[in-house]
Amino acid sequence: PIMIVDDNTRHYLQYLRNLVKEAKAPSRKELLEEEKKRNLRLRQLLETDAKSDESTVYELRVSIDVKLSEELNIKKEKRGRVFIPIAGDGTKTINGLINEVRSTFRALDNCPLTFSADLPKVLQDGSIFCPDDAKDGENSDPYKNFWAVNTDHVVATSFQKANDFFSSHNQQLPQESKSRLKRPSILIHVMKDPNVFAMEIPSYLKDLPIPKETQKMTMLSFYSFPPNGIDGPEDFLLFLKKVWEPFDALGRVYIAEEGINAQMSVPTNVIEHFAQCCSAIPEMGEHIENGINIDPVPLTVEQFAVAGNIDGKACPPFRNLLLKVRQKIVADGLNKSLNWESAGYDMPPLEWHEKLKEAREARGNEGEVNDAPVPLIFDCRNTYETEVGIFEGAEPLATENFRDSWDVFHEKLKDKPKDTPIMTYCTGGIRCVKVGAYLTQEMGFTNVSRLAGGIIAYDRTLNDEAPEEEPMFKGTNYVFDGRVGRQITKDALGKCITCGQNTHLLSNCKNIECHRRMVQCETCNHSYAGRCSVVCKETEIFVDDHSQNS
Repeated sequence: PIMIVDDNTRHYLQYLRNLVKEAKAPSRKELLEEEKKRNLRLRQLLETDAKSDESTVYELRVSIDVKLSEELNIKKEKRGRVFIPIAGDGTKTINGLINEVRSTFRALDNCPLTFSADLPKVLQDGSIFCPDDAKDGENSDPYKNFWAVNTDHVVATSFQKANDFFSSHNQQLPQESKSRLKRPSILIHVMKDPNVFAMEIPSYLKDLPIPKETQKMTMLSFYSFPPNGIDGPEDFLLFLKKVWEPFDALGRVYIAEEGINAQMSVPTNVIEHFAQCCSAIPEMGEHIENGINIDPVPLTVEQFAVAGNIDGKACPPFRNLLLKVRQKIVADGLNKSLNWESAGYDMPPLEWHEKLKEAREARGNEGEVNDAPVPLIFDCRNTYETEVGIFEGAEPLATENFRDSWDVFHEKLKDKPKDTPIMTYCTGGIRCVKVGAYLTQEMGFTNVSRLAGGIIAYDRTLNDEAPEEEPMFKGTNYVFDGRVGRQITKDALGKCITCGQNTHLLSNCKNIECHRRMVQCETCNHSYAGRCSVVCKETEIFVDDHSQNS
């Protein structure tokens, strides 16, 4: 169910977005380059100022509030000098002044700030006395006479006061006096803005269990095609990293301007909190088609650790959380984007189940049930997927890549009436969104439906709501994580690539030069050391032996 997002959660998520935009971590090289430019600019400012009869810079004596220093863990740079050009933006606007201070005090970059100011107190030796709340005691306020600097007008007025004080102070002293000021100066005290929204914990994090204490891991998948797309996929990626951090989630997530595609595993003890979090994100929420596809059988932590298979070795389905920005969340080979919201009828799993049963009866009844034509049922997955599992009565497209589907559809449907009933399915439903959009918008078919949530949702729904029903899907469902395949029925539909015997097992060739997806029985997988052929086995052995002897 879609969560009604409360104002506090909405504010918190917006706060995280703002943090991402303001705090894109620069590389060490960029930081050094920036520091180099800042020091060069400072040297040029001071050299110009020294040569001029009139001062060309202001000197800011900046102090940072003790509480703010402790909150930001500032240990060294609690005070310092900032030089800014007299005609610069920092002397005219509050944002300009904040930026000038932040350019020197990097720790203040992501903190909402408020400034106060005062004119300097000049000591006999010409040095400027700066109050220190850490030294002046808890019961005194050395900044009580400072005025608030909170508008562009106050900024301009403050620097005018600094000019007037500089002129009047130096006019009273002879040229040789050490007490003369070198340039107009002003004291700036920096504090955290007390008027900033007091951030409360969002509803989805309240009473959050400790993810590392989970006894089980839950596999899930989802996708969304938000109507307005993803504005700034790179920023959205960083935002998701930050917002999902409390859950210790693992998986693979693709982000593009067209939407999000995720295959993940989440600690079972926080799965409800994670789902609430996803529901609160506008680009996901109601746009996650058919909701989050949650595997009905969580894996124990021990099972999860060995549920995957990489190069013949047991491993977790996911080791970390990998988020990537891509051109498209599913590579479709199309040269234009279609309206993904208009992609045919999203048929619920139990209705799909009944339709397939009717179609099976119709095929044994001269093609008709209740005078309705038998639908064309297309498996929109690739060959290596359909070889080990398929719905009864379905016709595979026999493609090696999804982008090859369009030519196949044109060939298979070239003589079909536009009102022909067409049913499509795939693993989780995302490919059939694109297929449905193409068949309706590009090819003009008017009776197109797709399995809501794909095979994953069908398997879950049948187990939960109709466990007495015989599955219409036979064999193994190929999944895009370390598990490779999830067995739905015991039917062994695949043909071993090596010996031709029936099997349900999927793997990748362990020869790193090949690494092809393959159907291979347990016996051959063992005897060929996880390779697809004698050539792959012997070639790699030769390479290994050669490298050891060289």
